[in-house]
Amino acid sequence: MRIFKRKDRFSIMIHIQIHVYGIVQGVGFRPFVHRLAKTHHLTGTCFNSGEGVEIHVEGPQAEVHAFLHDLKHQTPALAQIQKITAQEGPVQNYSSFQILESHKGSHKTLIAPDIAPCQDCMRELLDPQDRRYRYPFINCTNCGPRYTIIQDIPYDRQNTTMSAFSLCPDCEKEYNDITNRRYHAQPNACKHCGPQLEYIGSATFKDPLDNALWDLQHGKIVAVKGIGGIHLACDARDPKAIRRLRQRKQREAKPLAIMVKDIETAKEFVVLNAKEEQFLSSKERPIVLCKKRDPQAYQELSHTKELGIFLPYSPLHILLLQTCTALVMTSANLQDMPVLIDNIEAKEKLKDIADAFLLHDRPIENRCDDSLMRIVSQEPYFIRRSRGYVPLPLPTQEDVTGILALGAHQKGSFALGKDHQAFLSPYIGNMENLETLAHYHKALKTMERLFSITPAVVACDRHPDYASTQYGQSLGLPLISIQHHHAHMASCMEDNQLHETCFGIIWDGTGLGEDQTIWGSEFLIGDQCSYQRCGSILPIALLGGEKAIHEIARIALAMCWQAGKEISLLDPDKQKNLKKIWKHSSVFSSGMGRLLDGFYSLITKQTHQTYDGQAPVTLENLAKPTSKTYPTAYQTKNNVRFFDWTLMLKTCLEDTDPKEYKAQKIHNTLIQMAIEQTCQLNPHHLPVILSGGCFQNQILLKGIINGLKKHGYRVYWHRRISCTDEGIALGQLAIAQKRM
Repeated sequence: MRIFKRKDRFSIMIHIQIHVYGIVQGVGFRPFVHRLAKTHHLTGTCFNSGEGVEIHVEGPQAEVHAFLHDLKHQTPALAQIQKITAQEGPVQNYSSFQILESHKGSHKTLIAPDIAPCQDCMRELLDPQDRRYRYPFINCTNCGPRYTIIQDIPYDRQNTTMSAFSLCPDCEKEYNDITNRRYHAQPNACKHCGPQLEYIGSATFKDPLDNALWDLQHGKIVAVKGIGGIHLACDARDPKAIRRLRQRKQREAKPLAIMVKDIETAKEFVVLNAKEEQFLSSKERPIVLCKKRDPQAYQELSHTKELGIFLPYSPLHILLLQTCTALVMTSANLQDMPVLIDNIEAKEKLKDIADAFLLHDRPIENRCDDSLMRIVSQEPYFIRRSRGYVPLPLPTQEDVTGILALGAHQKGSFALGKDHQAFLSPYIGNMENLETLAHYHKALKTMERLFSITPAVVACDRHPDYASTQYGQSLGLPLISIQHHHAHMASCMEDNQLHETCFGIIWDGTGLGEDQTIWGSEFLIGDQCSYQRCGSILPIALLGGEKAIHEIARIALAMCWQAGKEISLLDPDKQKNLKKIWKHSSVFSSGMGRLLDGFYSLITKQTHQTYDGQAPVTLENLAKPTSKTYPTAYQTKNNVRFFDWTLMLKTCLEDTDPKEYKAQKIHNTLIQMAIEQTCQLNPHHLPVILSGGCFQNQILLKGIINGLKKHGYRVYWHRRISCTDEGIALGQLAIAQKRM
């Protein structure tokens, strides 16, 4: 045993080996450890490993224990420690404290998501006296790209897409200066040694950024490469430019999000509460759906009363927004394709859409779309969970190691299980083409590699025609098929950490039922092991199958004929032929989305929708407040209580009120139906789960929550993942764990 003398105080000299697990790479953790060791006059080493960060410190016992205490309670802002282990070992007699080269090994560490520029970097970016003034790739250990540039673990420069850029002497000095916030910042760079912008277009300024700004100010469409993908940008205050963008991109009606300079600019467009401001300004920088200041304004951006708003989340965005303070920023992709990330591919595929290109030479390794949410009851309610949040795992109550859940078909996603963690994919998109499937497979293989996960069991949707199901069948692993709406219910239960029998209200558009029909307005009782269907709505004939989802007049006509009513919506000859089909129809759906499609067509006489979900969204937007409802009726068959919407439809057809009040009455009736079904089918007051894409509808969501709470029910909805099919993989993961 050695005795260490310092300031007339004697202490035992000890050595401790420490392992730190969690998000501790790429967040300035090793520099933090180095500075902490110097503060406590300790010697030793630290380095990244496949498991996290390994630290060896030695010195007086009291100082080592104080170091360990501070390590647990004074972490860097972006670090998230899951666990710290420490054990004493033989003294090594280190002469100093050093950060060593990273060690490879089994991957147990976590990876930080991409983070918006910190205040220090933003100040330097806009300071004419700073050497990084207007450098669009400024970053430090507290901010910048992470997931989108990483190729392997450990998180070192050579394992990122920054490996091609060698540090200049000034950046090298910062990188090795323990007092500098860029100490061991892996993406560190400047205009002399880092990524550079490339402009392609007709403007003739020397600076690529100035060229793009000139284009945007003159009504042109510019393809802008960001962190996780390429955007198509135009002036958000220029209706002509927006209409031209819609026409070229073939995005006739779907709302467009806008990026604004700051909160004050956002308030020109929308009304913000404190929580919305908080999330807009957060380091994750999601798109937040907010109420327009004038509900009828900016129709060229959104036909609804809401507008998607987000703040710049990369230095390049900040520089653009300094001059053009509000820009449309929509994913640069062809219809139903993944967002583009490659320069050459973008130039080819966007040549008929973009007037100019502002690209750069830092490759995007992992595609990542913008996250999208709204605030419900002061908490985030995800519509799309992606950039800023992926690849952070969600904790699970059970050990889910080796389970791969493949999601569904619309809004494809996957979930990988390891220990008590679920790693969810970034937003993928609808699994309808080879490009999206390739994106899905690459994202999956990347996560398997980064987190050292080898699937042993596969969970998939029961629908045999889904691309995700077929992929699962090709893997040669034990396969667990899970009913679509049971997975929705389980996802919301896992989201809320519920592990008891629950009552589920699961409303969406499409999911294959146990009886081989299409379900979608389901009332279920069960847990993550099993379920029972106890309620639904009368099925609706889908004339022409998938065609009916786009030509919604087909749904409205089928509903009228089923109710014994006639209405004219289409050409008489076409309608006559459709009625013949209806009499022998074999495709039926109990989807709430289809019911809303039909009612929207009935009260507005609209015959088509340009994107799936447009009719329900527009119906919600159309509604004007009234407390009135239409009558409800029910019939029971095979122990399932069905809502008979035909009485509601007949009354609606006879209603002489304006369509705005009809729209609200339709919502009120469905809310009333949900409450009546719950009271009848859930007399024991089991916790109530709300999941499925139709609960993006805020009238339905809030109305059912408030109505059920008045009846004494505990009600749960999604808080950390999307209620849409994007969130379904988490439910599949939880169910598979119980069935293994």
